[in-house]
Amino acid sequence: MTSRSNSFSNFSESSYDFDDKEQSTVPTSDRDEPLNPGHRNNSFNGLLGFTFGSKKMRKKKPFCQEKAIVGLALFVIAFVGMNWWMLSRIQNSGRASQVELRFLEDNSSTLSIREELLRLGLGKGRKPQKTIYARLLAKAAHSLAEGQKKSEPKDLWAEPYFVASSWKPCAEQRQWLPSEGKNGYIIVTANGGINQHRVAVCNIVAIARLLDATLVLPRFLYSSVWKDVSQFGDIYQEEHFIDYLKPDIRVVRELPQELQSLDLEAIGSLVTDADVVKEAKPGFYKKHILPILHKNRVVHFLGFGNRLASDPLPPQVQM
Repeated sequence: MTSRSNSFSNFSESSYDFDDKEQSTVPTSDRDEPLNPGHRNNSFNGLLGFTFGSKKMRKKKPFCQEKAIVGLALFVIAFVGMNWWMLSRIQNSGRASQVELRFLEDNSSTLSIREELLRLGLGKGRKPQKTIYARLLAKAAHSLAEGQKKSEPKDLWAEPYFVASSWKPCAEQRQWLPSEGKNGYIIVTANGGINQHRVAVCNIVAIARLLDATLVLPRFLYSSVWKDVSQFGDIYQEEHFIDYLKPDIRVVRELPQELQSLDLEAIGSLVTDADVVKEAKPGFYKKHILPILHKNRVVHFLGFGNRLASDPLPPQVQM
């Protein structure tokens, strides 16, 4: 009996130890919380949801990549198309700058508008280009066509206000006689660009008036910087230049025959920019240039860049 009771007690103790081990392996949260029959079902459903969501993400990723590629391709096509359109507009505007002007012998200018319209595609059977140059050119052609049919109104340049018509312009009130140009001839060969040429022409007219000399039509030096081969007659109307200056100075086209064969440098009639100070005053020309005119009857200014001061000058010279 004693052995049976001992074995039974040992068995009960071992079973008790086994129960304690099982309880120790259960997590604390499971031991503390009461057992829920749906707990395992929720865990299983969550696992299925995660698996199904990951499959959706895998399907959505290639679709987003395709959309990005299509969008990038459309952007590149739009960018290339915009560049092509802008380049074509620039080329069309470059053609617009080539307007041909021709000066006739009677000092009247004509514009080859008909040829320009055909060249730009504005002729018959073609759709006009929607550019500013094309519209202005079409308006100019229309105005010229109307002007050829209609004569210029007689009162076009008349003063519309009666009170103002009685006023006399100050520029027409000349209180001096024209220069006879009896002291000799002045030649000028101006250098520089078109603006330097203009200043040189204005200054030489003032000096011719100041020294009572005859002016020969100006000439222009070729500049390797500007590379412009234009001469005075290519820019200015020579006849108008001569007639307009008649009340002030005498202007001729060329030297007399007896003076054309002279070596101006040898006789001391060649005056360069090194001989004349910049912005020289009128007294300098009366003191140094007028004696050369009296002696040789001709002076040649070579270069002549900014060689006359604007002040002090007599009023008849400034006008």
